[in-house]
Amino acid sequence: MSNELVATVNQNIVDMKQNEGLSLPPDYSVGNALNSAYLTLSDSTKGKSLLDKCDQGSVIKALMNMAIQGLSPAKNQCYFIPYGNQLVMQRSYFGSISVVKRLSNVKDIDAQIIHKDDTFKIGGENGRLVVKEFEPSFENLDKPIVGAFAWVENNDGDRTYTVMTKKDIDTSWGHSRNKKVQNEFPEEMAKRTVINRAAKFYINSSSDNDLFVQAVNDTTSAEYDNDSRKDVTPAKRSLTADLAENKPTQTQVEPKPAPEPETKPEPKAEPAKPTEPAKEAKTDDQEPTTATADDDQANQESIFDNLNKLNA
Repeated sequence: MSNELVATVNQNIVDMKQNEGLSLPPDYSVGNALNSAYLTLSDSTKGKSLLDKCDQGSVIKALMNMAIQGLSPAKNQCYFIPYGNQLVMQRSYFGSISVVKRLSNVKDIDAQIIHKDDTFKIGGENGRLVVKEFEPSFENLDKPIVGAFAWVENNDGDRTYTVMTKKDIDTSWGHSRNKKVQNEFPEEMAKRTVINRAAKFYINSSSDNDLFVQAVNDTTSAEYDNDSRKDVTPAKRSLTADLAENKPTQTQVEPKPAPEPETKPEPKAEPAKPTEPAKEAKTDDQEPTTATADDDQANQESIFDNLNKLNA
């Protein structure tokens, strides 16, 4: 398995260097980095190894991203995280520094953490934000993090500053999959977050090999969880499908019971009550009707008696 993975990725990198112009750092050994990564992925001291947990295709992709960016787990420049059965390679703070310094339009880069009570002042020059003063204190190192900043210096010596408050950092972390790593190494991760933001313009505006730029962007985007966005889509699609099929939605069904209470007390329902008494009135009228017939008979008998008396 080790020979197969290393040989496959190594050959792919060789092909990219020959056919697609991929350039790697002169002191970077793809074979050594792959062997170091394999030792990490095959480690089973804490249970099932990542090689056994993860899909082999995702393992090859993670190793390819590592090699294209010239990173090595032996130098703590990257680490591997499983999401379900998918393996993802992510850069550490040191890996982000290494990648940005490889950009052809970047001369240098750095990032710093701002703790509570540190002296930190910003200003503006020519419409651009600059850090005017930063004075950290040893006594403040254990105090809460209140922000971070990074600067990127281009080949002309111009520096671009990026400043993030702790709220900005937390917002970025809120969409990230690395919550466990962020909680364990907050300072390193905060630096990495502000570096990724500061370097975004330089990465996408560089003239470096497209494979390298794509691998950098893919690794960054893989750190963020898109499940929440995916979860919203099915609900919208089902609603659209219902409308397309002319199925009643909840908003269409709910108004129907409203007219029903109004139709029940309609005039049709009220006359129904008098109809029952009407029947009772007929039964009551039957008695007077019978009594009237007896009276007629009695009257007829009395008339006949009178006629008999007259004839007599």
